Amino acid sequence: MRIHGGDREARIDFSSNLNPLGPPQIVYSIIDKCVRNRVLDKYPDYSYRDLRRALARFYRCREENVLPTAGAGEAVNLTLIAVRPRTVVVLEPSYGEYEDVSHVLGIEYRSVFYRRDGSRFYLDLSHLDEACLDEDTLIIVTNPNNPLGIYIDKNLLIPYLSRCRARVLVDEAYIELCSRCSIEVGHDLPKNIIFVRSLTKWLSLPGIRLGFLYTEDDELYRKIDIVRQPWNVNSLAECLALGLVEYENEFKEFIEYSRRYIENEKKRVSRKLIDMGLTVFESDTNFILVEVGGGDHISRDLRKKGIAVRSCTSFKGLGPSFIRMAIRQAKENDELLDILSKEIALG
Repeated sequence: MRIHGGDREARIDFSSNLNPLGPPQIVYSIIDKCVRNRVLDKYPDYSYRDLRRALARFYRCREENVLPTAGAGEAVNLTLIAVRPRTVVVLEPSYGEYEDVSHVLGIEYRSVFYRRDGSRFYLDLSHLDEACLDEDTLIIVTNPNNPLGIYIDKNLLIPYLSRCRARVLVDEAYIELCSRCSIEVGHDLPKNIIFVRSLTKWLSLPGIRLGFLYTEDDELYRKIDIVRQPWNVNSLAECLALGLVEYENEFKEFIEYSRRYIENEKKRVSRKLIDMGLTVFESDTNFILVEVGGGDHISRDLRKKGIAVRSCTSFKGLGPSFIRMAIRQAKENDELLDILSKEIALG
């Protein structure tokens, strides 16, 4: 069974890792203009020339290597279908969809785990050496990691991965909300690496499914494009994304403001959780992992009060003593902290 964050019935949803500031106001003006121009009356451009150009300019990469997708999830699935590796190796804990799709496609699935050191997790890249040497393997790295929240510096990660015979998919869905990450994809990148991005998280628009895949392996790009569903990105999402060029400065200022807000609020929330006696793990992005006794029990009790957090029972290497919570607006964070402190006091 698929398990995801996001609880539509919750009064306050900390289980979905969206930008706590919500969509920037300019988004609604762009969408209104798109609708008035009747973009929904037409098919999008099948080749997405303008969309690829807009994404390439905003993220500083080559437009001919940008493949628009309906969110990061579609990009991952298309890669697995097109590459059809013998083995998928995933850095765990991570997104469960990788394993589900691998099993459906008959692909062997293996895990390599982050290691724990007190209140932080870390990765020893040498644990990937065996997978790295196998050209029939696809390595999947979520960076920043979900649910850990930690980011592996690209200046360390890419030189190592570039020496691999294996292909590597780097899922960067949360990178815009990562305090120390560059949003630029770049160019002249190793051909064995596929980068995946999502616009859903930082725009806080889960109803607009938009992301993209980037690879400088032209043959692989062609294969992925062949298995892509025709018109996979709808006209409204396409039209909205074109605004990234027209309002580039406003959007990039919004990303920077969001990062500062998240970082400040994350530090404040983390301190209060630590004061409750909980273990809070270091995070570089917009959610935090917390170790708390009886995590499943606390998750259920919070849900009865209309507050959803993400139980980590389904994440390999974690389990029921962990919960993941997104950073939200200060007033909402305070309500969660107040209720959580009372739950812990009751034992």
